[in-house]
Amino acid sequence: MDERAPHGFGRFQGRTAVDRVELGRQHRKLTREEQALMDDREFWALVSLARRDPPATDQAAFAPLEAELGRRGEAEIKQFEDILAQLLYDLDRAEFAATPSAATGLPLSSDSFLYHRAAVVLAGEQAYRSVLEDPEKFDSCIGVGAPEAEFLLYVAQHAYESSTGKEWEHVSPVDYETGSNPAGWS
Repeated sequence: MDERAPHGFGRFQGRTAVDRVELGRQHRKLTREEQALMDDREFWALVSLARRDPPATDQAAFAPLEAELGRRGEAEIKQFEDILAQLLYDLDRAEFAATPSAATGLPLSSDSFLYHRAAVVLAGEQAYRSVLEDPEKFDSCIGVGAPEAEFLLYVAQHAYESSTGKEWEHVSPVDYETGSNPAGWS
């Protein structure tokens, strides 16, 4: 285990997002519903339901994703959120954050950096893996007119609240806020 990684995150190296989320849950027995949760393929298929180039203010671009997720059980909605959180966490790296905004030439704010990381996820699995393998490809995600995908961060919450009538209280096992991934900032 990586001693520098909090909460034993070092054990997640080289695993898929679903594997990492499941490893984080090994301290308790999974329910039957949780055992039948989505895999990476299903996660990316769900993400593909959202429009890939939404303006930063277009929440409607995420409506098909939110509606489909809302038709699934509570556990799957939470699993979607956990996988998304892990993917965003993995993109939380200083080398990406140092990329200046094409519009201003200035470094991205922590919120803008998060929304651009969400846009990388929204671009799909191939784009996501490409950026992880070649950090210079992150530039193409933040160019002039590049989408920000802030609303992707709220899809699970909205789907949960609209389908259950309950308040969203789920906390993912990893924090995706900028600077949360210590290995990405060392």
